[in-house]
Amino acid sequence: MMYSETCEKTDLRLGFIPLTDCAPLVIAKELGFFEQQGLNVTLERESNWGSIRDKVSYGLLDGAQMLSPLPLAATLGLGTRAVPMLTGLVLSYNGLAITLSQQLIERLREQQGLTSLCRPADTARALKGYIESGARPLTLATVYPYSCHYYQLNNWLRDNGIEPGRNLKLIPLPPSRMLETLSDGAIDGYCVGEPWNTLAELHNVGTVVASGHQLWPGAIEKVFGVTQNFASTHAVSHQALLQSISHACQWLGEGRNLPQMRELLARPQYLGKNSLTTEFKPQLEVRSQFWQQGNRPDPAYAGQLLQQMQQLGQWQGEDPEDIAQQVYRPDLLEEPG
Repeated sequence: MMYSETCEKTDLRLGFIPLTDCAPLVIAKELGFFEQQGLNVTLERESNWGSIRDKVSYGLLDGAQMLSPLPLAATLGLGTRAVPMLTGLVLSYNGLAITLSQQLIERLREQQGLTSLCRPADTARALKGYIESGARPLTLATVYPYSCHYYQLNNWLRDNGIEPGRNLKLIPLPPSRMLETLSDGAIDGYCVGEPWNTLAELHNVGTVVASGHQLWPGAIEKVFGVTQNFASTHAVSHQALLQSISHACQWLGEGRNLPQMRELLARPQYLGKNSLTTEFKPQLEVRSQFWQQGNRPDPAYAGQLLQQMQQLGQWQGEDPEDIAQQVYRPDLLEEPG
């Protein structure tokens, strides 16, 4: 179905963070999927998720790649003024990993007898023993307080008896600064998306100890988010965006297209060639998946994210089911006609 003749707005600005899973927006732009729907889309590279949230909230961006909890947090006014948002399309599944510095890994091997990194729980227990031994305080980074990164890292720690606090500090850090900060020794590890985990291994400054696939199989990682006001006042333009990006997700689901994806992402306006590698290690299980059963957002998953917010003291509200259904809207993506 073509929407070009009925779109309320055709010149649109979409935000993204330079991560591998921004690929659906890049592909929709570079392969002409937006143009096929009569849309003139400009992609704007942002440095952090707070900037994405604020620019979409104030209308400086019409939509953006978002962390899956971000539309929920923005709607609830967590950490900022409340602006109702929604998602009608999943951009990617999984793709996160927890990486610890090479120095810390060596200490865990020497002092705690860690022999294998195959089981995330074994590494966490060694980390617990190291912390309890009176070692110096550790600092781990995540990309944003309202993110699967933050929730998965907390789950991995707490499920294995580690309570973040005086001896283990969690800080927010933009994804693009993770590798440099780890290399400098300013942090001891991080939970982030690709390519920063694979690059840590390739540069021998860090080791992946747990993947999102291991911790939360099938997790919705990134979504396409807009304000609820944009979706209601520009319904046709929004549908054209969803169709274009959905087409890109399907294209990315074809394994033979991955080399071209990397080539496009390596352009300087996106990730840049120095931020990409073709040497992904299959055993890391950190690759994003871009296509699963239509990529429709599941309100039940949104409910699980709201539970995480409650458990970690970020939100103490009521009616999570109602909020989940307001924000995660699987009904918005029309079937191609």
